[in-house]
Amino acid sequence: MLTRCLMIMGIVAIMLVMLSCSGTTPSHKETLLERNWGRSYETANYVQLLNPDAEKNLDPVVGLDGNASAYNVDKYQESFKETEPQEIVNILKLQ
Repeated sequence: MLTRCLMIMGIVAIMLVMLSCSGTTPSHKETLLERNWGRSYETANYVQLLNPDAEKNLDPVVGLDGNASAYNVDKYQESFKETEPQEIVNILKLQ
């Protein structure tokens, strides 16, 4: 009886060790962050290799006009303002 119990406990221990050392599961899906890890560093490095004298260019950056940029900045700053908490409605009736 004791031998059988020790044998079962040994098998369970071996199974637990094997499962804990198995690493990631096959159902792990690669996330967008994992696919693009280090991409910003590589891009910045590549751009600096293409144009090492970019710091000497003092021309203004072409992009959004002033009104659109101001609107986006205002909208961003308003997103940090506290809003009134919404009323919580429980539809479950406890008896």
